[in-house]
Amino acid sequence: MAARKSTARKRKASSPAATSGEAPAVAGNAFTSLLRSVQPDVERRLGSYLNERVVSTRALGSEVQALVGEIRRLALRGGKRLRPALVVAGLRTVSPRADVGPALDAGVALELLHTYFLIHDDWMDGDRVRRGGPSVHVAMAERFRSEHKGNASAILAGDYAVALACDALSRVKTDPRRLCQVFAAFADMQLGAVAGQQLDMVGKGRDVELGYALKTGSYTVEGPLKLGALLAGARPATLAALSRYARPAGVAFQLRDDLLSLFGDPAQTGKPLASDLMSGKRTLLLRLALRRGKPRELSVIQKVLENPRAKVPALRAALTAIEATGAPALVEKRIQDLSAQALGELSGSVSPAGRELLTGATHALSLRRT
Repeated sequence: MAARKSTARKRKASSPAATSGEAPAVAGNAFTSLLRSVQPDVERRLGSYLNERVVSTRALGSEVQALVGEIRRLALRGGKRLRPALVVAGLRTVSPRADVGPALDAGVALELLHTYFLIHDDWMDGDRVRRGGPSVHVAMAERFRSEHKGNASAILAGDYAVALACDALSRVKTDPRRLCQVFAAFADMQLGAVAGQQLDMVGKGRDVELGYALKTGSYTVEGPLKLGALLAGARPATLAALSRYARPAGVAFQLRDDLLSLFGDPAQTGKPLASDLMSGKRTLLLRLALRRGKPRELSVIQKVLENPRAKVPALRAALTAIEATGAPALVEKRIQDLSAQALGELSGSVSPAGRELLTGATHALSLRRT
């Protein structure tokens, strides 16, 4: 165990991601370059849209304006903007010359959809911190001095955010027939994510990766790529190839999220130390640890699972116990296998430019540190 910990420390010290908060640099990563070029434009468009919406609620009173203000604060308080970049990647996979504006506007709608999911997910999981600030249900409870009103306001804030997402998508300037297809894909994303959340909450782990593919992959990888491809007039064969790529890539993304939620640096992830463990979330990582752990290791882990207010020393002891089970290494191996599977689906299925972008996206999704 000591040898493994020493090796892990060396890897962390040598990784650019350990200090930068980004995925480890990959020479010539076309997607990383695309992401960096997209981020400022998405921030500007998202901020402009939300500022306009907050102003429009003034006539409705301070309570409604506070609700929309919390949506704006969360949406603009960090965020990697991976989804808008993947919309542009989907567009560029089909056409290197298509106007990028509609894809960026569709990316704004995706960020609002993501905000909706974050608000409801935090409330359901009891997470009090998101992106380095209070979760919406916590902020609203403090404002109204009522936990019940805070929780109810968070539900309404999520509902409001998804309505904003649909409104933003309706403003995308493209052929009406394409916009109809885009809306259908947008609805599919929501249906998949909600179904995945239900499986995650009560599915009892019958197929964890199916839940991941639905809950995360549907609107983090597959949906964004499809939106961009549809805006460029993609053929059915291209859409099918993107879906085959996206499912394993999306699951790999969520598995990386599981690892970061336990072992990530809170200063970079914006979440408390071992947040999934504190909430008792039965991720694949935790299931493997509980299945493989020795009695002493399981005892340490269970103490935290049974005490959501566990202090930092107990959390660190539980993380050490989870590492000792070998579960993190198994999850890392699964991420590698899924990434290889995703890349294998690109051979001959998309354009060379598309393969370059999606190869870079696979590295960015699976090796990220936030």
